[in-house]
Amino acid sequence: MPVADEWKERITRLVQRPPFNTLMAWGVRLMVPRQRVGVALVAFNANEEVFLLRHVFHTVTPWGLPGGWLERDEAPTTGLARELREETGLEVAMGPVIAVSHEKHPPHIVLAYLGWIQPGPTRYSSEVFEGRWFGLEHLPRPLWPFADQAITTALPLFRTLPPPTHKQEAAFA
Repeated sequence: MPVADEWKERITRLVQRPPFNTLMAWGVRLMVPRQRVGVALVAFNANEEVFLLRHVFHTVTPWGLPGGWLERDEAPTTGLARELREETGLEVAMGPVIAVSHEKHPPHIVLAYLGWIQPGPTRYSSEVFEGRWFGLEHLPRPLWPFADQAITTALPLFRTLPPPTHKQEAAFA
């Protein structure tokens, strides 16, 4: 083993032990750049209409997919379910990721999931004016390009996947 590899092995063993493992974890938290992460839900009803919300704070594209920002250390499916519940009072059976993008304004990564909204009473938060089901030929314009892409990608999958059972939902998380 070359000398350089010996030192790499020694350093590896060293940073695996206290207190060096803690220092390494803090170094990563402080030095590695972070990225905002957003999540969005594409949900269709039996008529293949997509559920959109008219948001208070989205002035350029007021209609969009339900979703929002993840909180620190929050799993994407957990954050998306939380956002839908906060914005509408509704629950979701989560399906697979259908689209991922790096957006520039504001800079963030966004993940879109296919999901099935569970029946229940709707109560909109102060962030949302209303929610509505739209046929694909009657989508409100303009829509955020990522929303268009996610909807287009999700429809063929929606047509082939049955709504997930609780066990299947865990597999998508």
